[in-house]
Amino acid sequence: SGLQSLDNDSLRRDKLYLYYTQLGRCMYSGERIDLASCLANNERYDIDHIFPRSRIKDDSISNRVLVKTELNRDKEASYPINESIRKRMSPFWKMLHEKELISDKKFDRLTRNYPLTADELSSFVARQLVETRQSTKALADILHSFCPNSKIVYSKAQNVTDFRHEFNIPKFRDIND
Repeated sequence: SGLQSLDNDSLRRDKLYLYYTQLGRCMYSGERIDLASCLANNERYDIDHIFPRSRIKDDSISNRVLVKTELNRDKEASYPINESIRKRMSPFWKMLHEKELISDKKFDRLTRNYPLTADELSSFVARQLVETRQSTKALADILHSFCPNSKIVYSKAQNVTDFRHEFNIPKFRDIND
């Protein structure tokens, strides 16, 4: 039954990929994952970001693991992974790494015992700024294609802040969304 009953979309799910690369085990407890529950998208299993998303927006497979939901909630946005989990699970992670089921990067992130450095966090911010600039340029190109006789003018954030202050306009982030 198992895989034969799944459609192509189900087979492509990240949870399924992680399930097999983790040999059907939770990356933080080592307990067997119930595949049917996992694929049913109930709330027993989560995909956790090893480097917390609140600190670094990395959705790569090297930064994600399949875990029991309660262990993900207990971890919250902390890094490194709790020492007791690292000690208990390191042999399993090492075996997955040796069998090339997880990448060097994922293994290093799982086993690392010190927090993210200021340099790592600032390089993340720098990458996000580059992506934002690229997105802004792409949007300007789209606008120009619809309005070829218009001129796109970029404004510096400080100019916007000065304008808001001069005309007593409150900052309201929800408008940006």
